[in-house]
Amino acid sequence: MIPYRQLARMSHLAARFVGGSDVHVVDPLVDLRNVFEQTDQLKVAVESRNLNVDVEKVKNEYQEWFDVYQKWKAADKDSISSLKKELRSKKDGILNALSLPNFIHSAGKKQTPLLKPSKHAQYLAQQGLMRIDKQNHVVHLVGYPVVVQKMIREQLVDLFPGCQPISPSYFARAAILEALNIDKSTCIPFTDGSSHFPLTYLVGNSLAAITSPFLKTSFSEKNEWPISVQCTGASYSEKKNQVDLCNARQRMKHCALWMCKSAEEIEGIVNDANVRVGAYLDEGLELEVKVRELRGSELKNYESQAFAIENRGLTLSRISRIGDYVSKRLNIQYSGSSATEKSEAVDGGFVQMVYVETDIDRILARLVDDLIEGKEPPKYMRDAIKKSF
Repeated sequence: MIPYRQLARMSHLAARFVGGSDVHVVDPLVDLRNVFEQTDQLKVAVESRNLNVDVEKVKNEYQEWFDVYQKWKAADKDSISSLKKELRSKKDGILNALSLPNFIHSAGKKQTPLLKPSKHAQYLAQQGLMRIDKQNHVVHLVGYPVVVQKMIREQLVDLFPGCQPISPSYFARAAILEALNIDKSTCIPFTDGSSHFPLTYLVGNSLAAITSPFLKTSFSEKNEWPISVQCTGASYSEKKNQVDLCNARQRMKHCALWMCKSAEEIEGIVNDANVRVGAYLDEGLELEVKVRELRGSELKNYESQAFAIENRGLTLSRISRIGDYVSKRLNIQYSGSSATEKSEAVDGGFVQMVYVETDIDRILARLVDDLIEGKEPPKYMRDAIKKSF
């Protein structure tokens, strides 16, 4: 039996409306009436992800909250205080509504392939090329694996020449994670030890990090569209049972984000990313990979569609179609333009997103697995390793 997941709480994301000591960081779109107008699609999105949610109950509670919200927005000074109290008393309406996942654009049907265990950890440790820190659940590399790791990082950056490199913060507020509807228990909490320090997480290079710089941003027609950025470096997650290049809590990743104006543009970006990353892994690194569209139960809450590029059951890269789900929650918009003699008026809106995350350490692990099985690495890689010594 597949266990059901519960809705996450969104008190940090909706801090402005629920009160308490949460820091007001984000102004998400709270007019979610169009979401509940598509009840059938919403139920599919919930049930496919095995979420234990009574959609009708959430809808009714949200409508009660939104009715008070509209009165509060239009209230005069005499009634605003009492309406604010009523708004907070009905906070479950907005919290549960914000916890709902993205609609599903498309979902695959293929089952998750059988994972072939990796032997890289024992091999590299015996060679003196990797030290496993079981206490902190991290690994330390020396020698040629570091050279290969660096090479893959550089090649992935070169793979997307149109993406502007950025260096985002490795830390993210709780509100950002809630905007992405990510389970915070999978992230590493960070504090300076004081009681007043706002709830913060160490995330490293990730979707949270790469979207944070654009919080409450409004792009204009002068920007070059689509807007695309990339970053590469350490990414962090909570401890897992196994400590190796595939599962360590600190792993090297490459992340890329595209923001565009229309859903039609997303299709081309997703297809291009699949081709580029797939060809690089298959032809450039000579890894046998397959692209699989993920099933609804495998989708993250912010994804409407996702593809995994896998090698023997291990996901090396993930291409996520997000649409405007995250931008509505982080308030990332593009402005419209007035009509001129040469062009028609253009309406503004929330940007559409595509996110690609490639796990460099997992790629390295599979290259080592091939080496153990007697397969030679690509010649240019062998040459680079020789030059490094």
